[in-house]
Amino acid sequence: MEMTRRHMFAAASAATAMTFTRSARAEIAKGSPSTGSFMLELGGQFMPVKSIEGGAPVGVVVSSSAPSPNAPHFREKHLSGVKYEPIAIEAPFGSARPLFEWIGTAWRGTRTQANGSLITVDVTGRPLARREFVGAFIVETVVPTLDATSRDPAFVTVRLTPEHTSDGTPPATLPASPRRPTPSLSSNFRLSIGGLDCHSVSKIDSFTVKQQSNLVEFTNLRIEFSRASLESWRTWFRSFVIGGNSTPGNEKTGTLELLSPNLTTVLATIRFYNLGIFRLDDAPADPRTAVTRVVAELYCERMELTMG
Repeated sequence: MEMTRRHMFAAASAATAMTFTRSARAEIAKGSPSTGSFMLELGGQFMPVKSIEGGAPVGVVVSSSAPSPNAPHFREKHLSGVKYEPIAIEAPFGSARPLFEWIGTAWRGTRTQANGSLITVDVTGRPLARREFVGAFIVETVVPTLDATSRDPAFVTVRLTPEHTSDGTPPATLPASPRRPTPSLSSNFRLSIGGLDCHSVSKIDSFTVKQQSNLVEFTNLRIEFSRASLESWRTWFRSFVIGGNSTPGNEKTGTLELLSPNLTTVLATIRFYNLGIFRLDDAPADPRTAVTRVVAELYCERMELTMG
C-alpha cells in the first residue's frame, strides 16, 4: 500500500512539473546573452531590469528515517511536496521605481507580499517567455560595491521568495515602457556623515539588508578614504571606542546618494541611522597607486531607502 501511495504521488508531481514549459524555464533561468533583455511586471506596471533568474518549481526530496525492510542497507527516498526557488532580480538605481519602492517598504520592517511576472524579451521586443509569481516577499537586498575608481555599472540585487510560480504563455506584445535608463556607474555616489570629513571617501564595500519575518538586519559598512580626511574619523574613534563614549547619543546619522551619470541628479538616497564606529586602520596597500588610504568599519542599526 505504501509503495502505491508513493508511486501515485510521484506521478502526480511529474504531471504538475510537465505544466512548466522547458523552454520557458530555460529562458527565465538564464536569459539570452545576445540581448540581456528582461521585463518585470509588478502591480500592473512593466519595467526593464538588467537580469532575472530563479523561481523554478523543485520537488522536495526526503529520506526515510529507517532503512527499508526490503533493502536494509539503504534508505528509501521520495518526494514530499514542491517548493519554489528564490527569484533574483538585478536593476540599476533610478529604474524600476515600483520595485525600489517595495524594497524601501521592506527596509522599514513592513513585510508586503506582491504578485507579478518575469518576462524575457528578444532583440525586437517580442516576449519569449513569462513566469508568474504569487505571494512573494523580499528577503534580501544587496547594494553593490561603490568605488570612485571604477567604471563598472552599479546594479542592486533583490531576492524574493514566492509562495508559488507558474510558467504561462507570454503576451503577444508589451505595453510601452519608459526608455531603459543608462545605468549609473559604481563611482557615482556621495556620502555624508554628520561631523565627519567624507570628501575623500573613495570606496564603500557592498552591503546587504536581510529580512526574516518582521526583523530587518543591516550588515556593517566598510568605508575607505584618504589620510587627508583622517582627523575627524580618528577623533570619533578614540572617543567612541577607546574612551568608551559609545552611548546612542554619540552615534551618528548619514546619507548615501546614488547619482546619475551627470553626477547632479540624485537617483536614490540611503539614510543611515545609529552609526557606530568600531574599527579604524590603514587599508591594504594598493600596488596601482601610491596613495595611502584608511579603512573605517561602522555598524548601522537602521537604513531607509527612498527614490530621488
